[in-house]
Amino acid sequence: MLSTRFSLACAAVALLAPLAAAQEGAGGSAPSAIPAGYSCDPTTCKLPACYCASAAAPIANPPQFLMLTFDDSVQQSVWGPPQTLLAGRKNPNGCPAKATWFAQVFYSDPYLVQTWYAQGNEIADHTIDHVQPFAGTYQEVEGMRKWANELAGIPLGKIKGFRYPYLNYSSSSLSMLSKMGFEWESSMSAGSAVGGDAVWPYTLDHGTVNDCLGEINLCGQQLNANGLWEVPMYGVTGTDGAQHLMDPYNDPTIFAPITTASVTAMYQTTFDAHYASTRVPFGVYTHPVWLTATSPGATATNPSATIDGTPKLQAIAAFLDYAMAKPDTWMITPSQLIEYMKNPVSAADLAAQPYMSCTPNPPLPTNICNGVAGNTTSGNAAPETCNLLTGTFRTCYGCPPTAPTLADPSPASTDTTRKRLPTTCDSLWWDPVAGSCTCTAPGCAYTDTGRPINMDPNSINVANTTASAANATGTSSSTTPGSSGTATRGAAKAAASSLETPLWAAMVAVAVGLFV
Repeated sequence: MLSTRFSLACAAVALLAPLAAAQEGAGGSAPSAIPAGYSCDPTTCKLPACYCASAAAPIANPPQFLMLTFDDSVQQSVWGPPQTLLAGRKNPNGCPAKATWFAQVFYSDPYLVQTWYAQGNEIADHTIDHVQPFAGTYQEVEGMRKWANELAGIPLGKIKGFRYPYLNYSSSSLSMLSKMGFEWESSMSAGSAVGGDAVWPYTLDHGTVNDCLGEINLCGQQLNANGLWEVPMYGVTGTDGAQHLMDPYNDPTIFAPITTASVTAMYQTTFDAHYASTRVPFGVYTHPVWLTATSPGATATNPSATIDGTPKLQAIAAFLDYAMAKPDTWMITPSQLIEYMKNPVSAADLAAQPYMSCTPNPPLPTNICNGVAGNTTSGNAAPETCNLLTGTFRTCYGCPPTAPTLADPSPASTDTTRKRLPTTCDSLWWDPVAGSCTCTAPGCAYTDTGRPINMDPNSINVANTTASAANATGTSSSTTPGSSGTATRGAAKAAASSLETPLWAAMVAVAVGLFV
């Protein structure tokens, strides 16, 4: 079913080719200094709850952190590239390198989401349907949490981060994330130049220093998002001096991109600048659909055409090989980075930190449906396949009678043979068939302290009642940014929307989950 959708998506792209000259997150903010209007006193803004924006290292001799992220639907057709990029990669302590998937609900396979989590990687919120122009409403954000918890078994307390579709946010939506209990968000772009707005993660108590030259530009404003960490998306500088952000191998256009060798080179050059200065973290931000061997390349005259994304995948892999060979370089998730920021330590002491550990105690079971066995599982460890009118997906927690929607992201299951995850057990040890927690040792004990699901936007006391009313119906409020974005990427978002959202009913609906 998903492969059929992929072919249909290519045909849809053909009809929208004139708009496909760019994609979400292409380009990046021009380098800029921390704005003069930003004021944060480090004597009162103190860790672990508050941290001022700064390019200076939080401690002497810090590690160099590297983040690899993937956006959009988690499905079999795009599963391969992330697995290839992570395969065999180790951090200096011998633990596997980790990555983050900003997952949307539509077109995702809950079992693959759970498998990603079981591999030790991170799942972050990327809304339900990724609709344009603004998908950051309460219903979109909370609905994804509900779906990920109930159908993919991700503990609510483990869904700590968020990224806005199209990198499109507003001051009210950032405040909303803070009230919803999110620990961090990563939608604001930073230039590549260390010493400008390429800063270490910081809390938004005193506003932002990123995207100050863009269309959104919330710099100098009070965001009412105290305690919410911003993990900037760090840009890279191309050989032509231009700034790039997500999927630089598709710049300046998908059909006439720069060489993959130049992509590897720009990653290496910018990474070296970070590494040689204050070791501000570095990021590689991708949409895995562009890294597959049959990524969409349809044109109006050739609607079934595809582009081999393998060279793009190899370009990223070559950079990761280069970066991870550098001493004291760690490939981590944003949540691990925030744990580090709360209590910074030198590179020599990082391996001893509990959030960098990789040895489960006790070992993870492989005879229950927890994602550990992956696609090779069978028996009680196997997920159920849910055959719905809109297609199929798999879950360990009982098939719903209908497909997830914005109004009902996780329809109540009538399957009595599978029990959904309680708050007293991590899904890694929860047996949904027996309805019991297999954890019997202190090392695996878990209580989910995440904010309980509540689909009422008024439950977080959103001050803007207009926003609350709009969120209740899944629409954007009057405070949403609409055509926002940075000056260098706003057009890219608009062009990408034709590839990513169900904007024109059935024609594009088949392409929703495949792009951004």
